[in-house]
Amino acid sequence: MQIRSSLRLRAVAVIGSLALSAGAALGQFAGPAVSTQSPAGSATPSAMSAKYGNVIIMPGDIVAIATYGAPELSTLAVTSVNTPGSVSNTAVQGTTVGAQGEIVLPFLGVVKIAGMTPPEASAYLDKALKDGGFLVDPQVTVELVDSPTRVVSVVGEVTRPQPVPAFGQLRLLDVIAACGGFTPLASHTLTVRRRGDPQPITVIMGTDPQSNDEANIPLMAGDTVIVPKVGNVFVVGQVRNPEAIPLSSNLPITVMRAISISGGVNYGAALSKVTIIRTTPDNHHVEITMDLAKIMKGKEKDMALLSDDVLLVPTQGFKASLAAGGASVAASSIYGIGFVAK
Repeated sequence: MQIRSSLRLRAVAVIGSLALSAGAALGQFAGPAVSTQSPAGSATPSAMSAKYGNVIIMPGDIVAIATYGAPELSTLAVTSVNTPGSVSNTAVQGTTVGAQGEIVLPFLGVVKIAGMTPPEASAYLDKALKDGGFLVDPQVTVELVDSPTRVVSVVGEVTRPQPVPAFGQLRLLDVIAACGGFTPLASHTLTVRRRGDPQPITVIMGTDPQSNDEANIPLMAGDTVIVPKVGNVFVVGQVRNPEAIPLSSNLPITVMRAISISGGVNYGAALSKVTIIRTTPDNHHVEITMDLAKIMKGKEKDMALLSDDVLLVPTQGFKASLAAGGASVAASSIYGIGFVAK
């Protein structure tokens, strides 16, 4: 009688397990709608307009000066590049503007050009050479070739975090491409810090190329682009492979996806008590309990997980006793069969 009851109970357990698996499969095809959609590209309207002004020559800049017909009045010296993050031993033809905004030229000596735009500096040197009687019709061209301050700094989850020279108009995707693109762990929610603006600019890079036009904001020299790392969700309890799962930038990680990535639930799982443990910004813990069986059948919506969420699949006492070989104890409680320890 004891053996027969035990076999009967195990048969019921196996049939119930198969029925649950079949129901889960049908539920997956029924597919409830995910409560969080994939992000679309976005940025604030004010971020789309960067006020570009004329480039002003500043101390530390490297300028190249060419005088038509008078090579002796051109800058022929080779100067190392000052831009942070540039390749070592890189050199350009030009002269460095001194701390007081001055350069030294043949015939003219010390000339202060800081505070001028390159065209203004060209006109100023034209007049100085003509007024000094050195050339009848001088034609001087001043070009800014490098600067240690005119950069956009890119930090975080890009292949090569580095400052990117910003002598002209740049956009967000330009500097990301110059840094080798995103790493696999990069979040698509970026932050841009701009000088003089106390509020950071938040940009969400979407998955649709057309919507990304809205996120490809213009950048200015002095901006800092921060690419954070995407977070993880942690799946623990009665799953086959408890693990930390990186959040996807393109597709949300829902409860069903997280459990699927973890190999599915064990037989001893309490499906009606699956819990999300979430930490709020003020360091409080919030517990969200759901019925996984109803989600699999499409009766409840699947829920997208957030960074640092802990998905707990607890143990059901009855199933755990069966999985541990405690069929006799379970049968005793159900059928009222007494057992005598020997």
